[in-house]
Amino acid sequence: MTEWPLGNVHLLTLDSADATIQFGRIGGEVARPGIVFCLNGELGAGKTTLASGIAQGLGLDAVTQSPTFTLVAEYLNGRIPMYHMDLYRLSEQASLEIDLFDEYLYGDGVCIVEWAQWIQDFLPDDRLELTIHKLDKPDAREIQVISYGKLAMDVFKEWIDRWSSWQWIQQQTN
Repeated sequence: MTEWPLGNVHLLTLDSADATIQFGRIGGEVARPGIVFCLNGELGAGKTTLASGIAQGLGLDAVTQSPTFTLVAEYLNGRIPMYHMDLYRLSEQASLEIDLFDEYLYGDGVCIVEWAQWIQDFLPDDRLELTIHKLDKPDAREIQVISYGKLAMDVFKEWIDRWSSWQWIQQQTN
């Protein structure tokens, strides 16, 4: 089991888009009904790449684009229903439309929210917040994960344990 010296904050470095997808895939595999993934970061940081990996882990086809103009894309044929929201177009106005999102944020599916900072005050108490930063190396990313609540902490502990195991196996086979 992974030690948690920082409590509910964890910092990871991913060296490629493939690693970002794999990290997301493992997150989707351990996701449980009701978990909310809040994805933040500048344009091109890798939010949709991470969301694609989570979708794959839920048994869905890869997400290739964010639902920027539809706001929410529903994927109902996976292990758990997934709702992918992109609030970029709404920006600060997103909080005015919060009633549209309640059924997704507080439902029994997995909810992924890109640009979640626009509805920060309306997010569930139990959630995972992932902030993605580009690094100097192409496709390398640093991801800060903060887990809020018991469900989020349990999901993330399992996620990081599986991720660590996957990394170890990759090192042994290279």
